Amino acid sequence: MDRRSFLRNLGVIAGAGTVSMALGNIPIRAFSKSFLNFQAINGKVIVIVQLSGGNDGLNTIIPFEDSLYYNARPNIGIPKGDVIKLNNLTGMHPSLLSLKSLYEEGQVAVVQNVGYNNPNRSHFRSTDIWLSASDSNVVIDDGWVGRYLAKVFPDYVDFNQEHPMAIQIGSTQSALLECTCQGSMGISFENPNQFYQLINGSSADNDPPPNTMAGDQLRYIKEVAARSIRYAEIIKEKADSTTNLATYPNTNLGRQLAIVAELIAGGLETPVYLTSIGGFDTHANQLNSHANLLSNVAQSIAAFQQDLELHRIADKVVLMTFSEFGRTFKQNGSAGTDHGAAAPLFVIGKNVKGGIIGTNPDLTDLDNSGDIKHKYDFRQIYASLLTDQLGMPSDRMPDVLMKSFETLPLISVKNLAHGGPRAFQLEQNYPNPFNPSTTINYSLRVPQQVSLKIFSAAGDEVETLVNQYQDAGVYSVQFDGSKHPSGVYFARLDSRATRETIKMVLLK
Repeated sequence: MDRRSFLRNLGVIAGAGTVSMALGNIPIRAFSKSFLNFQAINGKVIVIVQLSGGNDGLNTIIPFEDSLYYNARPNIGIPKGDVIKLNNLTGMHPSLLSLKSLYEEGQVAVVQNVGYNNPNRSHFRSTDIWLSASDSNVVIDDGWVGRYLAKVFPDYVDFNQEHPMAIQIGSTQSALLECTCQGSMGISFENPNQFYQLINGSSADNDPPPNTMAGDQLRYIKEVAARSIRYAEIIKEKADSTTNLATYPNTNLGRQLAIVAELIAGGLETPVYLTSIGGFDTHANQLNSHANLLSNVAQSIAAFQQDLELHRIADKVVLMTFSEFGRTFKQNGSAGTDHGAAAPLFVIGKNVKGGIIGTNPDLTDLDNSGDIKHKYDFRQIYASLLTDQLGMPSDRMPDVLMKSFETLPLISVKNLAHGGPRAFQLEQNYPNPFNPSTTINYSLRVPQQVSLKIFSAAGDEVETLVNQYQDAGVYSVQFDGSKHPSGVYFARLDSRATRETIKMVLLK
């Protein structure tokens, strides 16, 4: 009998390599083996905020100069005078006021029209698609974070077995952290004290098991139990070693993010955290309820960012929001909206390249159901965070996302994932601002395949300046902007291992 079958027969298995122990009627999941090498990602962290129910993207990021928006939403459209204007065409819901200063500081990126082909309008199925990073016609049993932690981190050395690889704040574990090859790659708890109290007083059983097949399985269970005790201890220790320096709203999401900030500030070496807030399924009387939800989200995130800044760790953390789908373009007969398709999402952090990626949705070009078409695949955001924030080599992307995706210029990449001298250095262009041309200099430490591409502020590729194998050395390339309009552009230098991006301004 193999280990998995043995544990299942004992009634304690919750996934390959995972034991579920019910203490105080609350399940505690502890995976048996941690592959975490925190130094490999330079202490970088991703915090995910799930907006469950399907957030109304059109009332979150508002095309306030588009009459079609107001025609389709006579009762729930946000008045132009109330909108927080981000540019001449686009604004935020007034309840997102707490994010305005972060946006103005360049710490908030809005990615417009995010979704996937052939969108599914079922809460359960579409959530599964977002969590698994699958195509809409493919069912996958594990999550993209679980696959990343199981399939990429084992490549690193000097595994850290003291800290959880991922943490979900909540009592029910998300499929996001599952991997069929290893089981759950994270643990769940509602707060560190509760988690610790459930295990406090327990002790690891150090009696040697019998030298039999059953003894081998028993040894495995003892190892997992000992690890769960250690996780409770280290989480409690890190939470107690510091305190929140910002005031959070007294909401469930506020409390979740406060815990995450404490653990990061306390030195817990966990690279991925998942938090969530429900209530976004606004089929009726959505105006006030949606405003309250967005206010909660904005105030909680603003407090979280302030907390990180006061602890001087803001440069380590990037936060991403997501929801399983947007809402319908037109309001329904109950002053609400129904299940839709594409919608915007936020990427927030000190090292985020702030601004709006993409244009307002084209309300004259809708899908077959009359809803917004996607322009960016949601997995492009995942790919961008994995490569630019956590330093995953680009050639490992198919292991995690099943295929390769073009990344977006969301994160300022400053460090190599694997340490050591930089593989290349991209310098700031000169002059900047420029008209009509500018010089881009870069140096290669070792011979390698590189590409140098120019992107518009909307994320569209404008021009490829270099795409070839080059020897080590210093290179200088000219970008001629005479054929392009004034605006912000990004130059991105890519190799197979990492990338760097600079911001340029064409001013005619």
